[in-house]
Amino acid sequence: MKRRFAILGVILVVVGLALGGVVPAGGHEDTADQSEKSAGRTEPLDGALVEEVRTSDFILSVEVPEEIRAGEVFTLRGTLEYIGEGDIRLFHGVPVVRFYIVDGDGKHVANDLFAHPRAYLSIAVITPLEPGQTMKVEDAWRIDHPCEYELIAATTLLANECPWEELFEGKNYERFLRDDMTERVKELRRSRIATGPIEITVVDG
Repeated sequence: MKRRFAILGVILVVVGLALGGVVPAGGHEDTADQSEKSAGRTEPLDGALVEEVRTSDFILSVEVPEEIRAGEVFTLRGTLEYIGEGDIRLFHGVPVVRFYIVDGDGKHVANDLFAHPRAYLSIAVITPLEPGQTMKVEDAWRIDHPCEYELIAATTLLANECPWEELFEGKNYERFLRDDMTERVKELRRSRIATGPIEITVVDG
């Protein structure tokens, strides 16, 4: 029994690393075409499609407001569209698209709505998807200091069913791999899709 618990513990650690801090919650199933929204109030700002990343099974697209003012709440939007063949049961973290903003020194910017860098829930789900279905994420942010920043949007691990034997093709996530990671963790992380750095300018409020 102790050995079984030890093996389970190792599996959870590996998956948590691969999902970027996400630990799976067994048996939870979600549905597609529903938006995942962060806490906090958002202002309705027009978005502009900034970048689109395509793999053989998915398209990740990202929208940012046309204008971001220091001290004002703005919304980042990400859409993951399934374009593969046949129905799948997508195993992924929540939210499936995550946003990271760094300043000119490469430091992660705190989301001042919450007074700390963005923290994501330790949960994963399985979402049934048919070709053409989308998963949309909206994330509220506020940056208090006008400056030039870089935004990167990335999915969590993407697999068909659990325990992640069938990993989907990822893209652009190699830059986040480290030498001290195990080969399995690297393999899991390569199933993530990421944009290149997107330059955003925060102007005086």
